[in-house]
Amino acid sequence: MNNSQFILNGKTFNNIFPFYILIDDNLNLQSFGRSLSKIFPELNIGDSFAEHFNILRPVISNITIDSFKKCKNQLVVIGSKKNKRLTLRGQIEKNEEGFLFVGSPWFVSMEEVVENKLSLNDFAYHDPLLDLLHVLKNQEVNNKELKELLETIDLQRKQLKKDKEELNKLSLVASANKNGVVLLDITGDIVWCNDAYLDITEVSFEEVLTKNILEFGPCKLSSKEHKADVLKGFQKGIIFEGENASVTKKGKIFWYKTTKQPIKDDFGNVVYYFAVIEDITVDKEREEQLMLLSSIAEKNTNAVIITDADGKTEWVNTSFSEMTGYTFGELIGKKPGHLLQGPESDTKTINYLKAQIKNGLPFSCELINYSKSKEKYWVRIQGQALHNKYGEVIKYFATEEDITFEKEFNQQLIESENRLTSLISNLQTGILLEDENRKILIVNKKFCQLFGIEVEPEVLKGFDCEMMALGSKDYFKNPDSFMKRLEEILLNKENVIAEEIELVDGRILERSFIPIQSGNKYDGHLWSYDDITIKKRYRESLVAEREKYSNIIANMNMGLLEVDKNDTIQLANNSFCDMSGYTYSELIGQKAASLFLTTKSKGIITEKAKDRENGISDSYEINIKIKSGEEKYWLISGAPNYNVNGELIGTIGIHLDITEQKKLEIQKEQLLSKLEKQNEYLNEYAQVVSHDLKSPLRSIHTLISWIKDDNEKEFNEQTSQYLTMIEDKVEKMDDLIKGILTYSKVESNKVALEDINLNEVIQSIIEIIHIPDHITVKIVNPLPSLRVDRFRMQQLFQNLISNAVNYCDKKVGLVEVGVSENQKEYIFTIKDNGTGIDKKYQNKVFELFQSFSNEDKSTGIGLSIVKRIVDKYNGEIWMDSELGIGTTFYIKLPKKNGTA
Repeated sequence: MNNSQFILNGKTFNNIFPFYILIDDNLNLQSFGRSLSKIFPELNIGDSFAEHFNILRPVISNITIDSFKKCKNQLVVIGSKKNKRLTLRGQIEKNEEGFLFVGSPWFVSMEEVVENKLSLNDFAYHDPLLDLLHVLKNQEVNNKELKELLETIDLQRKQLKKDKEELNKLSLVASANKNGVVLLDITGDIVWCNDAYLDITEVSFEEVLTKNILEFGPCKLSSKEHKADVLKGFQKGIIFEGENASVTKKGKIFWYKTTKQPIKDDFGNVVYYFAVIEDITVDKEREEQLMLLSSIAEKNTNAVIITDADGKTEWVNTSFSEMTGYTFGELIGKKPGHLLQGPESDTKTINYLKAQIKNGLPFSCELINYSKSKEKYWVRIQGQALHNKYGEVIKYFATEEDITFEKEFNQQLIESENRLTSLISNLQTGILLEDENRKILIVNKKFCQLFGIEVEPEVLKGFDCEMMALGSKDYFKNPDSFMKRLEEILLNKENVIAEEIELVDGRILERSFIPIQSGNKYDGHLWSYDDITIKKRYRESLVAEREKYSNIIANMNMGLLEVDKNDTIQLANNSFCDMSGYTYSELIGQKAASLFLTTKSKGIITEKAKDRENGISDSYEINIKIKSGEEKYWLISGAPNYNVNGELIGTIGIHLDITEQKKLEIQKEQLLSKLEKQNEYLNEYAQVVSHDLKSPLRSIHTLISWIKDDNEKEFNEQTSQYLTMIEDKVEKMDDLIKGILTYSKVESNKVALEDINLNEVIQSIIEIIHIPDHITVKIVNPLPSLRVDRFRMQQLFQNLISNAVNYCDKKVGLVEVGVSENQKEYIFTIKDNGTGIDKKYQNKVFELFQSFSNEDKSTGIGLSIVKRIVDKYNGEIWMDSELGIGTTFYIKLPKKNGTA
């Protein structure tokens, strides 16, 4: 169970604990109180704790993490290494980031406080140290003054008649006392007083010397009999103590404590009395406040209890008796835990309470208690120790609030939320719930899958959907229209049902929007997304079967079924009844397996039942038989179902009829198989045609060579040029056939994937192709290795490098192959300083048989082959070219490849 949490900002924490030290897990100073920096000016953030301090209690010679942990739950005394007299007393607690020490310096006198340049404002208001030092100082001063006063009086008793100057010395000593001090004879007449007494009585010194102490001021007695008794006591040397109220001339009431003691001569005769009058008005006011607080506590609706230092009950209010069922008499003298705690009372919480009480620390927790009649109830307990002026624990004060109803209500909310979350998580519809500020509250796995989000849904909670929409708008075919429609929906805040949107990759999603209102307050909205690509495509292409597929779409509604641990149906919705063919009454109480399962699907359900017992939720396909006897395929998203106590009581399943989708998958597989065979036939045909065409071409080329050799001297120049042109055209035709053959091989699905070092591939190309001496081909930076087909990579880079070499018109030609990368992709560059390509042709260079150069041997196939290979690897290719300057081709390939 969770303890109540307090949130303090830095300033408030400093006010409460001005001498705190926050230490990280490396035992370095992370922060410290403002007052601590006054007495330790050498401290810096990041310093080692052990550099400045020793732990004196408990005695720890080597300061480590483990020794710090041993300091918990006890008084800790920390000493300064620089100033051996300076110590801190307090306690150490473990927190999430390290350790926290709270306490205060331990001084034995006010002089030490002043020496360390501290003032009242440097201490917390609750810190009793200054009060204790003031009390000690006052006592020291009083004792000193009284001692000096007694010595002076004793001296004056012997020398009073001889030397009046000694009496003046006595008056000077007593004058400094903040309490009223009066010297009187045995008849009560005042002989001398200090200034403090004059302030109390509001009369002058001359007036005081004419008065009797029992006739006015704090010591005034109205009863003649009482006055006579006191005067008799003066003569006998009796010590008098008492408390009395006095009203000043301004009508303000003060309380005073009076002590009268005799002064005797050497023979034991009383010669004088001195009286000390102490102002106790503040103490009296505190007593009145305590009485008022007692009255408030008695009438408090929450239970209030006060115990002694040992935890035994001294007082409880009426609400405490009503909550527990025990009478006041039954509780007094007993420890409340012994009476109220029971079997389900949390042991850790009980130990926490004991530890806090033992160390005199405040406590706050929630706990199960039991009344006198053994009825269980939840209480929220908050309490603290009460200390005397010496800092000793004298009592404990606590309030207890009955939170049973709150706990039960919260538990019901948690269980309801868990069921809803389980259902949403396993839906085959993408779900996104946003609050009124467009922050994500709930998102499921299907949503992440639809939009390629590769993180767990829980990570997205709290994300700003507005920023996500801007970042993902390029996923949609018409980004601007998508954003405009999104803003329109959010502005209108009206229901949108089954609105179609198209993605760049060709998928079609069905989007719905539901605003959520709480009275007049807008609490957010719910988005749902379904991938209807297959449904949409087949609906458009199979018009003749529109009615059949319309029925499938109409039956896409999901059926809900709840069964107990024995597979007995507890609940079914209308959609499930429609899917199964059974009515609601025919389903309830029946065994789901006996109604629907076929022989081959029983094993699947048995495995899934074990998964539910282990708390596993998942989705699976199953073959079933409905009421009519017809076999169907259902997609089921199942999750375990728990009761309020967290016990497994059965399973909840969402059912989707995918029978028609299954049939379509079979059709698709048949079509793909047929297409694959056709491609094989085409490849074989290309090989045959290539062979049949190249054989006569070689013959023609050979014959032309023979004719030229045999008739070299007989042919005129023009005839020789014609024969050379025929040879060039034959060679071009041969290159064209080779290109077509290579093009067909690129389209082949027969690939051999292997890890290819592209540095070796480029070096091999440089060695294979003819590169004139004035042209240099170099690799700018090391190229990566890819898992690809070697033939395709060879063709890709060979075509680009060959083109760069062939179309170089510079005296010094340069072809550079380089690469850059990001997190997901490599971007290769093939840069040359050749002729360049006119901008009006650049958008057509990758088309088949397109050539825009004056080179007779150009076939217009090479760049088409390159484009086909890049497409096979889900990559991109583009160019940057300028006539007369050169061309750079860019090829973007995914880092993780191997499917092409």
